[in-house]
Amino acid sequence: MLHQIIHQALPQFIIYPKRRTSKETEASMYLRITYGIHSTEKSLGIRINFSNWNAAKQKIISQPNHDAQLRQTAAVFEQKIMGSYYELSRHGGTFTLHEIMQNAFSEKQEDKYSLFGVFENAILNLEKLLKPGQSMANLCKHRTCQQRLLNYLKINYNVSDISFNRISRSFIDGFEIFLKTEARNNHNSAMKMMQIFKKIYRIALENRLTDSNAFAGKKLTFTDVEMAYLTNEEISLLMNRTFKMDRLNYVRDLFIFCCYTGLAYIDLKNLQRKHFEYNPVKKQFFIKKKRQKTNQPFIIPLFQPAEMILNRRVVGWQHLHPDVRVFSVISNQKYNANLKEVAAFCGIEKNLTSHLARHTFATSVLLENGVSMESTSKMLGHSKISQTQKYGKVTEIKIERDTRELFLQLSLNGK
Repeated sequence: MLHQIIHQALPQFIIYPKRRTSKETEASMYLRITYGIHSTEKSLGIRINFSNWNAAKQKIISQPNHDAQLRQTAAVFEQKIMGSYYELSRHGGTFTLHEIMQNAFSEKQEDKYSLFGVFENAILNLEKLLKPGQSMANLCKHRTCQQRLLNYLKINYNVSDISFNRISRSFIDGFEIFLKTEARNNHNSAMKMMQIFKKIYRIALENRLTDSNAFAGKKLTFTDVEMAYLTNEEISLLMNRTFKMDRLNYVRDLFIFCCYTGLAYIDLKNLQRKHFEYNPVKKQFFIKKKRQKTNQPFIIPLFQPAEMILNRRVVGWQHLHPDVRVFSVISNQKYNANLKEVAAFCGIEKNLTSHLARHTFATSVLLENGVSMESTSKMLGHSKISQTQKYGKVTEIKIERDTRELFLQLSLNGK
């Protein structure tokens, strides 16, 4: 019975100074850990003037910086010990104080229960789940968030890690301000970083690495962004322009190909002959593939403007080996840089990027020509139609076409 009571109790902590002799004026600060009837101590690596220690308040007086450092170090140690305790508890059975300490402070477990310990473990798990050839965009965003948090801690707290119990609502709000000011993120980018941070914090909550939820009541809201796209007139302007430099002609052709297929840059880069399937009934080719970013399947008719570019740039492409990549594509950075030159020569003030072609396909090519939102969603490889609605801007042209018959009918009724 006594054994059960001991293991139902939580580890208890107390901070205290320790001197070799009573004559010494300086003392080393220690954390005493008590679990059941057993106790041990751990040095906090901080030395103070013994006379500055207030035992009743558990505080260093007259030395606020030392006191802040002491509390931070003690909080990190307590976090590791409690994390170790809860981890051992999940496995069931009995365990000793020695096992708790060994699990918390062994070389392998170092910093496991701090913010960056949990963050790094989450990133490692993401890396393990990545399939060959799959987009690393989500992983890169996690790495970016991790770096932003590290910069925030160094600038505002002068530390390189923090325990979850020290993360307060003011810490969270401060990080959001940091993202929008120091890191120069726009609102939606900042919200994405906050979303990732919240996900890491939730892992800590679920594993009882913090006593309270500092994110409670914190709302992360995204603003609707108007998606830029090219009009049919601007597409024609690009298609009819000939450049002196063939690299610009080639990049323009790739861009137009994407305007009529909706392919993202990574899917264009990895497009192979086997992704083109011929339908003998329809007497046309279809592009069938899975999106590199989301692994969602899509199917797109090879519209004539795209087929014309394919025939011109890849002569005899129908007879290529199934695994051969169709286009020779430069890096996304160079591709977008060349597109800026193309836009400048054509007098197009919009920021031409590889992704703008995808918006153009959804809006000017599909929706404005009466293609349903459901079919557009399937061609774009979206898992939810709400994603397509963000791309598919309802334009005046589409409204005019959709209401043309009603307009005529009402006009006749009014005569």
